[in-house]
Amino acid sequence: MQDYTSKRKQIMKQILLVLALVALLGPAAPRADGAGIAAVAVGRPIPTFTYRLLGGARLDTARLRGHRYMLWVMATWCPSCVTGAHVLARHNAQLRRSGFRIVQLEAAGDLGYPGPSLASIRSGVGLSSTAPNWYWGILTEAQSLALDPASAPDVFYLVDRHGRVRAQSSAPAAHWAQISAFAAGH
Repeated sequence: MQDYTSKRKQIMKQILLVLALVALLGPAAPRADGAGIAAVAVGRPIPTFTYRLLGGARLDTARLRGHRYMLWVMATWCPSCVTGAHVLARHNAQLRRSGFRIVQLEAAGDLGYPGPSLASIRSGVGLSSTAPNWYWGILTEAQSLALDPASAPDVFYLVDRHGRVRAQSSAPAAHWAQISAFAAGH
């Protein structure tokens, strides 16, 4: 019981730290990257990309049409990202039943800081992370610039069945209620 309480306190401190950073830094203004790809903005279509997944497979955004999903750009050294992955894993059976997809993507170069491999984070999350509705991959520089122009270590987009961004936020653990409601179609 003491380990659980201690771990919970540590996770809450990490979440509060990330929320404080988000509050201080504020949201980035939408802009286009050097290749002319429009930055992501609520109400607009998600940029069309093909993502490189762990294991060598590729995921095209067209394959996600018809499904609500979360596109999550994260850094492996980011505590709120690891916490968020554990929260999503805990609820993935519910997400999967609703047809919801998770596209978890490491920012190119891990935003310039050392961290564990994305594969090690995935395996640390547990068996739920290997479910067919959860995609794990690594972004190219151009994709990172388009999806995360501010180089934030933790940003996610909720994308509707038509490929339009309906919400943007960070720290999935702190925004689980929003993710759950969106996944359920609310």
